[in-house]
Amino acid sequence: MHKFSGFKSLKEAVKLTPAELDKPNSITKEPRIDILIRIIQQGKPLELSKGGTVTVENTPELIDLLKDFAKSTENKKAAIPFMGLDGKNYTTSDLSKSSVFGGGGGSGGGSLNTKITESHQCVMCQAMLDHGLQDEEFFTPEILTAAYKKVFVDAKLDEVLGVEGDWFTSSHLSAYELIKQKYIHKNMTFHRNDDKMKKIYAIKDFAYKNSDIKPMKDDKWNPGDIWAIDKSFKFEDLKVDSIRSLNESLLEHFVNRSLVAISLKLVRKSAKIKELNVKLPPDTDDHKLTRIALQGDVRGDFWSNKGATVFYDDGKMALKDGSPGGSIKGEIVLKTARGGGAGWGIMQDATRQVFGKKLPDHKSGIYAIAKKIATKQDKKGISIFWKMYNNFYKNETFEEFQEKLLSKDTNWISSKLGCLYVCYYLDLNTGTKSNRWITKIINYAGSKAGDSSSYVKVYT
Repeated sequence: MHKFSGFKSLKEAVKLTPAELDKPNSITKEPRIDILIRIIQQGKPLELSKGGTVTVENTPELIDLLKDFAKSTENKKAAIPFMGLDGKNYTTSDLSKSSVFGGGGGSGGGSLNTKITESHQCVMCQAMLDHGLQDEEFFTPEILTAAYKKVFVDAKLDEVLGVEGDWFTSSHLSAYELIKQKYIHKNMTFHRNDDKMKKIYAIKDFAYKNSDIKPMKDDKWNPGDIWAIDKSFKFEDLKVDSIRSLNESLLEHFVNRSLVAISLKLVRKSAKIKELNVKLPPDTDDHKLTRIALQGDVRGDFWSNKGATVFYDDGKMALKDGSPGGSIKGEIVLKTARGGGAGWGIMQDATRQVFGKKLPDHKSGIYAIAKKIATKQDKKGISIFWKMYNNFYKNETFEEFQEKLLSKDTNWISSKLGCLYVCYYLDLNTGTKSNRWITKIINYAGSKAGDSSSYVKVYT
């Protein structure tokens, strides 16, 4: 790949030509001409293809021209002139097909949904295998359209062609590195949420059933966002008598590059690749609990938020309800992205295995207690909350505690109570047991559980 330090700053964004202006937003399906009229009337700035922004002078004559463009079935080859508030003359072709119009330029590149970006990655892998390790600008809509016909994805062609900016670059850098390191090759097809990819996860469930084990969730067993499958691969070759046998056969196919799961992250400058779960049983990291926080480190107190944070040797995991009134979920906190999570059921299993204690079920336990506290000032529920609260905050009186607790609604109490249960058992078992517990949860959240299958992660 050719290197040129100034390339990013000199590269122009895709122009909003009359042909592009006449199309709908590839994601929202709203006509781009309607979007443009609305932004002009709102007095908001628009991105220019050569960089910078311009705020359009809103005149009745310009709005009429734009509306005529929308209605007309002819004469859509000429760009529409307008005056900017900076006093300069422009045309609509000077504008960038930025994220507001369904492109990926600027900050909009990171907002595209996973269906589209993962499908785009499949297309880029195919296009680069077809044409070689070319520079990013080589991959025109025509080339990507040809590649799209060879992949198996659930995003539509216009959605894939609408990917630009950060995500386009990410796809290019990721495909380049996957080919360079020989994880993918020309005899492969690329799949995203199609029948073959779904069949892999269905086989996983069948293997778990044969092992008399409750199946792991698909993305915890293998978080591959897309799968590269050799054209010679046969599903009958996978062993399904147990989950261990399945993982062994998947690892064999992974090593032979006939079935490769690929986990994707946004890549900005250069792509890194890491193999995971390539040993049986998979290598798992050992972690140590270092601190528990039921409030923010800088501001606020216990009552300021409804979550908690568990710190371990090389990271932290946030605890909070997944939705108002929902069960607690643990989520690894990374610098640039979410790092995977573990639900209440996984935390219940780990607590029972390591501490010999039972975390209450959510709906019939945690939420039911919270509802009684909030609506009936239930003394038993308040006592349960107080016992665990007082373990961490010994200087506060029960009266002060109760007054603050009863000012909260059911959803807040439910979330904080679930967090308290987890943190309480961790605090009572600091040392070897708490380290074992956090190790189980973090490895599960990061898809490194003992029965997870092999995949490759592309990241930056």
